[in-house]
Amino acid sequence: MKKLYKNIFVILFFSSFSLFAQTYSYDDLRNSVFQNHPELLKLQEEYERSLLDVKDAKAGLGPSIDLEVSGTYLLNPPVDAIYLNVDDVLNAIQWPGESKPASTGQYVKIYDGMENTLYNFGLKLTQPVWTWGKITNAIKLYQKIADIKEIQILSKQQEIEIELETRLVTLTYLQQILQILEEEKTYADRMVEVSEHAEKTGMLLHQDVVDARIQAKQLEMVQIEINEQIVNQLLELERITGIEKLSINEIDFEIDEQWFEELLTKDRTELEKNALSQNQLSIKMLDDLKEVNELAVKISKGYENWKPDFAVQMSAGYGGSRFPLVEPNWLRKDEYSANISIGMKTTVWDGGKKLNDIARKKSEAATTDVNKLDARSTIKKTLASKLNEADLCSIKIEYQDLKIESAQAKIKQKETVYNSGYGSETDLLSAKIDCCNETIEKLKQQLQRAVACMTIDYLSK
Repeated sequence: MKKLYKNIFVILFFSSFSLFAQTYSYDDLRNSVFQNHPELLKLQEEYERSLLDVKDAKAGLGPSIDLEVSGTYLLNPPVDAIYLNVDDVLNAIQWPGESKPASTGQYVKIYDGMENTLYNFGLKLTQPVWTWGKITNAIKLYQKIADIKEIQILSKQQEIEIELETRLVTLTYLQQILQILEEEKTYADRMVEVSEHAEKTGMLLHQDVVDARIQAKQLEMVQIEINEQIVNQLLELERITGIEKLSINEIDFEIDEQWFEELLTKDRTELEKNALSQNQLSIKMLDDLKEVNELAVKISKGYENWKPDFAVQMSAGYGGSRFPLVEPNWLRKDEYSANISIGMKTTVWDGGKKLNDIARKKSEAATTDVNKLDARSTIKKTLASKLNEADLCSIKIEYQDLKIESAQAKIKQKETVYNSGYGSETDLLSAKIDCCNETIEKLKQQLQRAVACMTIDYLSK
């Protein structure tokens, strides 16, 4: 009785532990992928930098203000104090008669000398007036680049969604195949035992025993390969989701076979129309890229020879021994300045570089049209290929269902004969192994169809 209670306690303990075990639904994994996928994070950072480029371009419309401040301490000022001889002043006056005053020998300081400190302040404002649309077109160009970066993020989100679904579907089918292989391995091992016993009794040749062992060893190798594929899928899921030590038991995901069948019943013309629509992210990205190249052409034309840029420059400065407004009589000393200037800058001749740049940008714009046509052709070709692939897989699945039905009928027949004492166990085991092989082949076709259908859905969204 104590042993029974102990067993019940162990069962309840592990059952309660499994209830609190972490499980991840498809939505959980999807959210985690959006937060941790390395390529998506890089694209988001690129988008943020593109927004800063837009702000920089808009700042070109306004003025740029520069302030220069310098302070100097003079150990030996170049200008000393200035004194005036009073007698020289008196002698310079024409006195009447004998009234010329006597010499005094006195000196009067009229300038204290240059101070040891010297300050210079300069404030310069430059405002573009006319640039042939280079600034406004640059704003549009960088804004369009930011739009492309945003589309790239949305496109990458769709891609990683398909990647996640594909890996989960693949993982589910691989697990089912592994379960069938384990069942088939038990039949193969039993086949080896029966064959070895039959060899000892002289009912089978040694070659038949070797063939049974080869078959069992082949299944063992296939199991190792499937396990390796499962591990690789889990490692990739860890990489894109950021979830460490993710196990297959923690994933809560089911395959909807009906969804695949419903997708293949949709109107093919409508699917192709959606795939080639202007709202498709890949097509829209190419359209935006064409606009970027066209804006680049306009900007290049603004740099053509004899197209001057105009700007207004205002400057204010002060230079003196003390800070502005602090020095005594600073206004009288006239140590400040204020200027307004209008500047023009243009290229007269550069050997044809500007013209070559315009031609280069036009060529890039024309290449965008070619890329768009090529992209539409590739999408159309890929969609048709995947539709044909999915249709073929559906036919093969139906074919495998018939073969499985036939194999199950053979198993019942062999069981009946074996239970009656007229059949051999090896024949029954061979029939069961054949049924397992047909089931595995069906699962492979289902996996291939699922991947094709997810690609079709991605292209036609």
